Amino acid sequence: MKLTVVEYGVIQLEDVFNSIKLVTEKGEEMNICMRDGGFEFLYQGEWYFAKEGYVDPFRKSVRGNLLTDQNHHNESSPMCNG
Repeated sequence: MKLTVVEYGVIQLEDVFNSIKLVTEKGEEMNICMRDGGFEFLYQGEWYFAKEGYVDPFRKSVRGNLLTDQNHHNESSPMCNG
C-alpha cells in the first residue's frame, strides 16, 4: 500500500488490496478495497462494486453466494438479472 498526502491534506492510498474499515461514532460502518480496475465495498452489511463509472450491488448465485465476476450490465443486456 502506498500512502501520500496531497492537496488540501487529502490522504491518497494506492494499491490497497486489503480492506480499509471506516466507522462513525454511531457505529455506521463501511469497508472498501481495490480490485482489478475497480473497487468493492461493504456498506451496512451489503456488498457493492464500483467499476467503469457504475456502482451496483454484488450479483449473487441462485444459492445466495457472491459471484466472483462482477461487471455492470446495462438494462438491455440479457445477463442483467439484478
